[in-house]
Amino acid sequence: MSASVGGVLEQVERPRSLFGPDYLRLAAVALVAVAVHGWLIATTAVTARDSLGFARQALSFASPSSVPPHADGRSKTTIDLVRESEHPPGYPLAVWVTHAGLRRALPDVAIPDRALVATQLTNALAAVLLVVPTYLIGRLLFGRNTGFAAALLFQVLPVPARITSDGLTEGTFLLVAVSALALGVWAVKTRRVFGFLVCGMACGASYLVRPEGLILAVGPGAVALWLGLTRRWPRDAAAGRVAALCVGALLVSVPYMALIGKLSNKATSGMLNPLEAPPGPIYRGGPEGSHRAPAAAPPLGAWWNHELDAGKSRELWAFGAVFQETTKAANYAIWPLALFGALALRRRFREEPALWVPVVVCVANLALLLYLAARVGYVSERHTMLITLIGCVFAAAALPPLATAVGQALPVFDRVGVRVTAAGLLVCVIAGSLPFALKPLHANREGHKHAGRWLAEHATARDAVVDPFAWAEWYAGRTLYRSSGTNPDPSRNTYIIVEPNAKTAHSRLPVLDEAKKLAAHPTQRVVYQWPEGAPKDKVQVAIVKIGPE
Repeated sequence: MSASVGGVLEQVERPRSLFGPDYLRLAAVALVAVAVHGWLIATTAVTARDSLGFARQALSFASPSSVPPHADGRSKTTIDLVRESEHPPGYPLAVWVTHAGLRRALPDVAIPDRALVATQLTNALAAVLLVVPTYLIGRLLFGRNTGFAAALLFQVLPVPARITSDGLTEGTFLLVAVSALALGVWAVKTRRVFGFLVCGMACGASYLVRPEGLILAVGPGAVALWLGLTRRWPRDAAAGRVAALCVGALLVSVPYMALIGKLSNKATSGMLNPLEAPPGPIYRGGPEGSHRAPAAAPPLGAWWNHELDAGKSRELWAFGAVFQETTKAANYAIWPLALFGALALRRRFREEPALWVPVVVCVANLALLLYLAARVGYVSERHTMLITLIGCVFAAAALPPLATAVGQALPVFDRVGVRVTAAGLLVCVIAGSLPFALKPLHANREGHKHAGRWLAEHATARDAVVDPFAWAEWYAGRTLYRSSGTNPDPSRNTYIIVEPNAKTAHSRLPVLDEAKKLAAHPTQRVVYQWPEGAPKDKVQVAIVKIGPE
């Protein structure tokens, strides 16, 4: 007698982490992000001055033979360009790829214009993709609606929206850094060694965009160490997870460190030695007191002023400057909401260790900003973007408890009323942000683009151009592969770019004083002005010519 047992294998569906409601929320925020960044790119007058350097680096990667050679005449290679550049290669390489695509799609667009559009598109595309890790952090820590609100808030805040639509590194850096942060939250929640390894690799990748990317590893690393020390995790398991985090970060970051022979080529990396005397502000180009400070601080940042701030504590000044720039970047309303959310949800911090990961990263970033601000004398809204994004997560988490508090004060509110109130608060913040977020970028600098195009038609290769603002030289195609033009020569024509009615001192422009002296030459004559035909007191940009002709 024989018996047989048969069975049907059942195919078990793999568990999913995202479902239909998640994709709907992500799609909605992505559409808003595309609309905001698309509008800002379409209405940009000129990109930020820093974008010229990134575009130049990307063009140099594409054509190293066009770059001025070494002193001994040897041509530079891509490796030489990476080693010598002040900035890490992550963002310029991304711009290089974007520009290659634009070159095929827009072959008739001039290289100066196309390269700057590539810097903007790279930044903006990364900012749109940033919706995903931002949403995931909010969802992992608080739920779908918090992830949705956090991602939406960051996309419409004026400073983040405008900075991530300009030709700057912020979008690319935040995409990689916030992905590392999301992986860190996930690693702590799942306790998987693989999660810590991948998180470390993402931290190393963010370092290849901005040197401060390495501080992302502090969040999951410190939380894992604390959980091991307090025996909430087995100590050997905690040590293994931290080791995996460090190995992942080193695998990606060490090759670049070995190539350049140090932590970073950026000037601020040398400020990390606490034994050295505090340097003067970097915008003055020398030691403290070697230049006369401007009577008023330049915009778009907080600057130590030797005259106005003389006798003050640099540490106290740094605290005030970081507080000022952080609150401005968060449009003032986000941090009160975030602090309310942290207090309202304080019990969850005892139950969910992953909540501490973004908090530790935020504190570490603030500490670094305070230290560098005190030693460098400068801090900008740009430097606070990661902190602002973390604030958006906790501000989004604050909306339900805040709406509940309103409902308790007004008992007529039911559960639906609380949800409507939370949505109304979100709409109010968005409505107060969008009008400022959607203003055209650098509209007051548009004249420099027209001046550059005039130079491209009228100035010869033998003529010298003195452009302290850098845009006109770029649009004229004279600085695509080098940082400055030729020096003035009495035997040939010299064109000087000036802003006759500028309202700011432009104290950070090292060539400005030379340009003003040349523009006062007895033989000077204005050969172009913008707007054309405008009265003298309305001219924004002018080209002054001196020379034998």
